[in-house]
Amino acid sequence: MKDSLCAVCGGKLRKQKTSIDRLVGGHLYLFENVSVQACDQCGEIWIPGSVAERMDQAIQGKLKPKRRIPVPVY
Repeated sequence: MKDSLCAVCGGKLRKQKTSIDRLVGGHLYLFENVSVQACDQCGEIWIPGSVAERMDQAIQGKLKPKRRIPVPVY
């Protein structure tokens, strides 16, 4: 299998899991254990299309969250 290269800097992309947060319409969404590709060199994160689509479905309310976490706002 051919190594994937970062479109930003040309570094190697490696599969890893990470947490991603999105603020949409005043609501904070936290996605844990997201499978992404991360650049060894610059740290840029690449989210596969199927994963991004599921994140969008969750934000639109089409998927039930596993849990809710209250977040204080200052």
